[in-house]
Amino acid sequence: MFHFLLKAYPMKNIAVLAMTVLLLSACSQQNETEETAGDAAQEMSSSTEQANTADRDISTETLVKIDPAIQEYADEVEREKRAFEKQPDEESRAELVNAYVEFADYMTYESPVSPREGKYHRALIEYRHALELDPGNSKVIAEIQQIEDIYRSMNRPIPGEE
Repeated sequence: MFHFLLKAYPMKNIAVLAMTVLLLSACSQQNETEETAGDAAQEMSSSTEQANTADRDISTETLVKIDPAIQEYADEVEREKRAFEKQPDEESRAELVNAYVEFADYMTYESPVSPREGKYHRALIEYRHALELDPGNSKVIAEIQQIEDIYRSMNRPIPGEE
């Protein structure tokens, strides 16, 4: 059918072909512009989130306003720190490590604090304190790795590595 139209209206066919090419070209440029704008917006959002991660207040005082149960874990860590400072033996070190891990586990698995409010950031800090005192602790190493993997999977900077 198109061959018939081409033979019957040769000049119109050239005009239609030219208009089609022009229209397709314009649509292609618009898609590229939209994709570039979308990429730029995503990069801006990512860099803003990275800046917000570094500036986020994850203090006990702030987190307790969101989840009052955090205070109990923070108090336990402080008690065990004082005990370890008074008598830095193996038993008090183990108790302090346990307090850090319990706090971090609570933040990771039970606290209603959202990830954006610092849930995993604070858990990571507590796990790292435990790891300083017990470098071979396989549970702590696995928990740190899991949280760091979450940050990597979301293309977010890992707190403490900025």
